[in-house]
Amino acid sequence: MDLAFDILAATLESPWLYLLVFVIAGLDSLFPIVPSETILITAAAYAATGTPNPVGLLLAGAVGALTGDFAAHFVGRGCGSLASRWTRRPRARRLLERTKEIFARRGGAVLIAGRFVPGGRTATTVTSGMLKYPVPRFLAFDAAGCLAWALYSTGIGLLGGVLFEDQPLLGVGLGIGIALVITGVAELTRTLLARRKARSDGDRTAHRDSADWTVPAVDVAS
Repeated sequence: MDLAFDILAATLESPWLYLLVFVIAGLDSLFPIVPSETILITAAAYAATGTPNPVGLLLAGAVGALTGDFAAHFVGRGCGSLASRWTRRPRARRLLERTKEIFARRGGAVLIAGRFVPGGRTATTVTSGMLKYPVPRFLAFDAAGCLAWALYSTGIGLLGGVLFEDQPLLGVGLGIGIALVITGVAELTRTLLARRKARSDGDRTAHRDSADWTVPAVDVAS
């Protein structure tokens, strides 16, 4: 246990830590299995002891996340031909059109919120590229989302580190636990709201006025 803690402490006190946070935050945008929140929260919890610098961690996380998101956006832009083949199916075409409408009305909110949803950052950034979302607007909104995400992760880590200043590992565990609870509650709320909207849309379709029987139903829930 002492050896593991010594290795962890040596890593967290290394000046290369900021580069590690930058790289992992960037990779997380392209490969959702990379645990960028865990790394940032762990480093921030240990920062309560004096090293590393929490501001440096925040900047490394935010800039790394923005760099990765920008790369994912351009991956989406390169998938135009694939999207064209995919949307030959009527259901897929309706889904794409609905997604376009969502991005047109509140694309900024989608990009910012996607930062806090498991796998959402990859889905929203790649989709924004497929839809040719304007690059200046993408950078502006995504930068705000990345900064908010970095503040959130660093803040949770610092909270855990301050509460358990003499036991950094407990601080790390608390920070990760808080993040998991918040993420779980947010995901549950999103799922319940989506189901409620789907039921509401289904009810409206089922109770159309009989005078409109000639109008084909549109699957708005898809």
